[in-house]
Amino acid sequence: MSKNNQCLLAISLALAAGALFSACLDVPHAPNDTQKISKVSVFARQFDEAIEEPIKINSNEQAELIAEVTPSKYKNRIKYYWYNGDEILDSGATYTISTTYMASSFLSRNFIPDRLLIKDNEGNALETTFSVNVNNPPQILAETIPANGDTLYGNSHTPFLFSWQSFDRDGSKGLENVLEIDGVQYKVGELQQVMQSGFSEGRHTFRILVTDSLGDKDSTDKQEFFVFGTPEAK
Repeated sequence: MSKNNQCLLAISLALAAGALFSACLDVPHAPNDTQKISKVSVFARQFDEAIEEPIKINSNEQAELIAEVTPSKYKNRIKYYWYNGDEILDSGATYTISTTYMASSFLSRNFIPDRLLIKDNEGNALETTFSVNVNNPPQILAETIPANGDTLYGNSHTPFLFSWQSFDRDGSKGLENVLEIDGVQYKVGELQQVMQSGFSEGRHTFRILVTDSLGDKDSTDKQEFFVFGTPEAK
């Protein structure tokens, strides 16, 4: 082989090696983080309890909607946007629902989110839709029969009246009332008046508990009453 041909071969081999080295440096980019997120969901936190779908919150207490992504290790690398319909309400991994937003159906319809959108820095996005049911819990009026501290006259055969007023602020029916006497609970359904006998003389306690169809509750404070023989018998 001539010297010229040897030189040409050496140059060709050098160029080929350089092209191979250059190709090895051209490493493809790793997949972005949002493409690795398989799921985005929303749950609520209220009264220190986590509430998953269906989300039902009590209008008496502030609540938080919390965004959750899977895998969770990417939760701090993305941006969160809360929407009501097409209107953006706020950004961030949590959304606070104040009792003000629950005060009327208008505020609930317009200021409680129903959609969450997440995005990464490269514009990749995922979203989820959800619904939040605001429930007004039942209520028991403070006035009861007997009133706290009342003295009732009779014996173990005398029936005494227990009466109260409970209602559902949402206007629905189906309240479950419970009359608790001396620590023993009696389910009385929708009744709000009960005649009860069998009391010994002395101090007794009672209270009323009520639960609505969505599980929210109200109760009176524990009250006391006293049973004695009839004044004529004394």
